[in-house]
Amino acid sequence: MATQSGANVLVNYKVELAASPGTAATGGAATGERLRFLRGSPGLDLARGNIQSTERRPDGLMPMGRLGGKSVAGSYNVELSQGSFDTLIEALMRSTWVSTVAITQTAMTSITTTAGPPGTIVAAAGSWITQGVRVGDIVILTGHADAANNSKLLHVTAVTTTTVTVAETLTTNATPDATFTLTIQKKIITASPYTRRSFTIEEYWQDIDLSEQFLGCRVVSMQIRLQPNGMALATFGFVGMDRSLLASGASPYFTSPTEYTSIALVADDATIRYRGAAMAQFTGLELNFQITAAGQSVLGSLVSPDVYDNDMAVSGQLTRVVDDHDDHTAFDAETEFEIECTLVEPEAEPKSFLHLFFPRVKIAGATSVLGGDGPRIDTHPLMIGPKVAATGYDGTICSILTG
Repeated sequence: MATQSGANVLVNYKVELAASPGTAATGGAATGERLRFLRGSPGLDLARGNIQSTERRPDGLMPMGRLGGKSVAGSYNVELSQGSFDTLIEALMRSTWVSTVAITQTAMTSITTTAGPPGTIVAAAGSWITQGVRVGDIVILTGHADAANNSKLLHVTAVTTTTVTVAETLTTNATPDATFTLTIQKKIITASPYTRRSFTIEEYWQDIDLSEQFLGCRVVSMQIRLQPNGMALATFGFVGMDRSLLASGASPYFTSPTEYTSIALVADDATIRYRGAAMAQFTGLELNFQITAAGQSVLGSLVSPDVYDNDMAVSGQLTRVVDDHDDHTAFDAETEFEIECTLVEPEAEPKSFLHLFFPRVKIAGATSVLGGDGPRIDTHPLMIGPKVAATGYDGTICSILTG
């Protein structure tokens, strides 16, 4: 008799119809996406409510219990990579990705550049803001007369009607250039009103050709963890409505899902900008997106009508080598600042990347351990809040870009 090994399992998923959460995603077969997950991931599990009678029996024994309503919960550990988790990030942010936006001389007439840092890209006419450029964006300049300015990932740190300021050093070119393209990279921000998505998730047991099919699953958390000499790790959490068992012949439900092969990202390749400057003192960074969510037990059915997701909270924690009082001063004063983290593949420019920008952050505490070997390391929990849309800024708690 064949048995199932622990390792030989595939996880596939697809967005369900918005009007039918808990109904298997249409298309089955050669559709959906394959999840890249790590050894030892918890996966998803079905839970049942326990119903216990309190009848007083003459033999002094408790009656056998019954099983009640169903719910699904669990998570998958992953190594972040460009493009592999865009659909899950979209569901977490409850919004929709905006494709790249190419801005040319048609809109801005011509540009000049100054070196910096920070570098600037100055237009002769038009409006960068009207064209969609925002602080925290990643933009790429191409077709510029000075080749050294082309194909670089540029971090937008300020934007006015005619001037884009970037963190990077550019080559100065004071001659107006009317043959250029400035491309805002693919981006998602939180939305109002937001868009809810549920998933059908299949755990396919390859050795014995059977599947567990989890229905009505909503992405309710993403935790990102960066440590020196390590991969960029994340955990996606889910809450769902029900589970079906698929027999051999009906398994796998998704026969040829899209598979992603981009390079897993390494924490040491990250650029972290903190309070306006690139930092090399961090020894760890953790970012947590959490949506409280649960089903609702009802009479007449063992399955909740939906998974009801509530507000998203975003928080974080950093650890760093201490070199001044600045963080403690900012903690005392409740000073707000920006944080951005860019993870890149090890390749020539323009590098494939995943970028997160938080426009409103403040330090919520400061702890350390005294008397240890090596440098003093402080731990700072972070409060992260939403920003109201303002000139040059998106209204969001976080902007995520990839390309």
